Amino acid sequence: MTVLICVFGILLSFPAMAAKTIDVKVADTADMQESDTEQSGPGVPAEEKIEEPEAPKAGDSLGTFTTSGYCNCEKCSKGHNLTYAGTVPKAGHTISADLDLIPLGTKVLINGTEYTVEDKGSGVNGRMIDIYYDNHDDAWNHGLQTAEVFLAE
Repeated sequence: MTVLICVFGILLSFPAMAAKTIDVKVADTADMQESDTEQSGPGVPAEEKIEEPEAPKAGDSLGTFTTSGYCNCEKCSKGHNLTYAGTVPKAGHTISADLDLIPLGTKVLINGTEYTVEDKGSGVNGRMIDIYYDNHDDAWNHGLQTAEVFLAE
């Protein structure tokens, strides 16, 4: 009989233990809910401010590019007389660039000369710039060069 009372006493104490466990879990959940507004994970603020990179400004280097020359002859441009922007290309002014890197209308300085991106070329990808010349000989003689490119405006 003593054993039965002991077992019965233990069984009666389980609901009390379970109630304590539930109370603790409820308290822990409440603490977590409060902290959810403050953190999105362990030690990570939920509303962390991400700073946007500054847009390049006049005089900033856009990096080193490979430059080549082109004209509007059949060999260079298949005889097209207008740029991608719809303008008539001008020597000392018009360049072709990868529009994902340097958008149309952007003014850049290359070796002290200000150019405007008015064209995109089929072979102009990445850090490549095609400089427009009035004739094929000048374009051909440009060859391939490397130059640092700066934002003009």
